[in-house]
Amino acid sequence: MNKDFIIHISDELKHNKDVDLEYQINETQYKVKFLATDINRGINIASILAIPLAEDVNNQIIVESNNLESENFQEIIEQGIQTGLRLANLTSNLPAPIVIPLIPSYKNYPYLQQLSKECFNISNDDKNYRIDEQVVKIINKAKTIIEEENGLVVKDKIFLNGYSSSGVFAQRFALLHPDIIETACIGGASGSIPIPTDDFAYPLGIADYESLTGKKFDLESYSNIKFRYYVGEFETQNKSDSRVDNFGHPAPMHDMSYFNRSVPTEAGKYQRMILGTEMFTRAENTIKILKSMGIDISNQIIWGRSHNNRSGIGVNELGDKFINDTYNSTIEN
Repeated sequence: MNKDFIIHISDELKHNKDVDLEYQINETQYKVKFLATDINRGINIASILAIPLAEDVNNQIIVESNNLESENFQEIIEQGIQTGLRLANLTSNLPAPIVIPLIPSYKNYPYLQQLSKECFNISNDDKNYRIDEQVVKIINKAKTIIEEENGLVVKDKIFLNGYSSSGVFAQRFALLHPDIIETACIGGASGSIPIPTDDFAYPLGIADYESLTGKKFDLESYSNIKFRYYVGEFETQNKSDSRVDNFGHPAPMHDMSYFNRSVPTEAGKYQRMILGTEMFTRAENTIKILKSMGIDISNQIIWGRSHNNRSGIGVNELGDKFINDTYNSTIEN
């Protein structure tokens, strides 16, 4: 899709108009809908819905939030399109409906794209109030559209995908809405895996869950989610120029435990003290605890690869294979 068309989509969405088109990915035709805000449903952010027009279709919605930190709406749309295209390619063996919530990002504002703790301080008259609940409403609207326009009744539970910031979103969305998720495939976010225990506060635990959300934590539903994590071996080699570890050295760029905007500083320090300073040690200890609680979780290290595709050694095609394998396992079951 060229730049002029991205501008057209942006303008239409800003004027609260949906944009519909058909687009072929590989050999599958998709009905692609750019959905504007829907005040009547309590939806104040745009989204993308791609519905495969094929005889053999998986009736489980795949959801991945966009993760581009930008205040430019056109850039967010473009990145959302790329996310949808990638998911369509990774699931081409049995196409499924795809939903991409276009979550905004603003400087000096709660980290909406990672559902940071500050998001719960947003006033209920603000358009960005409870972005997580808005995403649930987007998913429910997508189900209605798919059934009414295509006659396909979709499963109640989704396949949730995410990498890096969208992986952190997936971690926290699963804490907040475990009842609608069957599988959570999460990459590049192994440093901040939550544990549903009162030993940690949100977003690393649930000590303050009820006061933040107004509801009790649903451990039974959470235990029914299949969590499948993957992470590059060299994840910790790329250092941040703005965050430091416990000894004042540059911290790993993508370890959210060191990133106050994502994990409050004191919460991160406590997590590292209890579970380990080094990311992989911390992830291993976290997963042992989760398994002891009956959580279905695994974490695969992709050897010889880093977080981003620098010099061609990002998780790239190996991460893609992991997603495809995880997706295929849900089809087989």
